[in-house]
Amino acid sequence: MAAGIVEVFGLSPLFLLLTCIVGFFGFVVSAVFGIGGVVLLIPLLSMVLPPVQAVAVSAPVMLVNNLGKMWVYRKDIHWRGFVVVSALALPAAFLSALWSSRVDDRLILVSVAVLVLLSVLVDRFRRGPSKTISDVGLFWWGGVTGIISGLCGAAGPPTAIGLRGYGLDKAAFVGTVAVFAVFLQLVKIPAYINTDALPLRMLPLASLLGVLAILAVVFGPRLLRRVPATSFRTIVDVVLVISAVWLLGEAAFLRS
Repeated sequence: MAAGIVEVFGLSPLFLLLTCIVGFFGFVVSAVFGIGGVVLLIPLLSMVLPPVQAVAVSAPVMLVNNLGKMWVYRKDIHWRGFVVVSALALPAAFLSALWSSRVDDRLILVSVAVLVLLSVLVDRFRRGPSKTISDVGLFWWGGVTGIISGLCGAAGPPTAIGLRGYGLDKAAFVGTVAVFAVFLQLVKIPAYINTDALPLRMLPLASLLGVLAILAVVFGPRLLRRVPATSFRTIVDVVLVISAVWLLGEAAFLRS
């Protein structure tokens, strides 16, 4: 059985178990706070996969995760904000995903590390809803978000900055981020497959992680009721910072 798992997923049984645990933890974070689903998973996968492939494998996983969140928060989605942020972001995400296989692995590692650290800062310092960004500003910010999403796999922090600045409350924020992320993955996955950044042999692993992503949406908030909110946020931040430092070290190793 173990040999079959290694053959199908390309990972050792122990590393596969670790991937599932870390992935589920990240999906729980995403289900509760709206962002952060793969900022733990991508650094872990990049230890055994090329960084561009680690980024690409996360795309179908986050598609499933955000479909679940979109359904849960379907009544709170701010459709105008979604249309504005998506108009430039979706074509930008597709084009950058096509280009991602040509980008130096070190740049991807450093970019993901910066994205991880930015996610910590956004979560720590974001405040309640107050509109500080216009439709035009959100449109152009969407383009930046799309490029980051195509190259780094996750665009939670820049999405959070844009939609929080657009004045969305918590429920509208989570729901709108979810539907936006669904469409981002839908445009990126064909590009990743076309460039072989997401080879078909990796789809079974993505499917397994997708199942965990759905379970996190269903059971994550219930599990978190037993953990003090402040303690949970601190644990998440520590893990994120460690993963970012690890990525920067890996990038420095590749440079040498």
